Amino acid sequence: MAKQYDFPAIAAIGRIDSWRANSGKAVKHTVRYFLASRLLSAKKLLEVVRAHWSIENNLHWVLDVLFDEDACRSRKDHAAENLALIRKLAINTLQATPGPARISHKMLQARWNNDFLLSALAICDNPTWRGRVASHEA
Repeated sequence: MAKQYDFPAIAAIGRIDSWRANSGKAVKHTVRYFLASRLLSAKKLLEVVRAHWSIENNLHWVLDVLFDEDACRSRKDHAAENLALIRKLAINTLQATPGPARISHKMLQARWNNDFLLSALAICDNPTWRGRVASHEA
């Protein structure tokens, strides 16, 4: 199948059945399929999928809560894409900056303290950091 569909790295196909119950509503059953580059036990596949969605959900929470991304109404030309890129660059910069553990605290620190802001921006000039960001975009 991997050769047939030109996905040479496929080693396995996984299936996860999930049920979601909300109070007062019918239980919803969902089936999802995943392509894997190596054989995984059912338990490991579930761990990998949950870890992936945990990271995705965390990123979207940060973008929405801290940057109020859902309220952004930029629609003209490439404005929305450009602003999304700037937000993600800001998250990466703040995560790489030593200081308070929470990004929200680092955002406040950068607003209140010019030295902290400049030290955070200086991280962007570090060749090691630039390489790490480029590898995440690939």
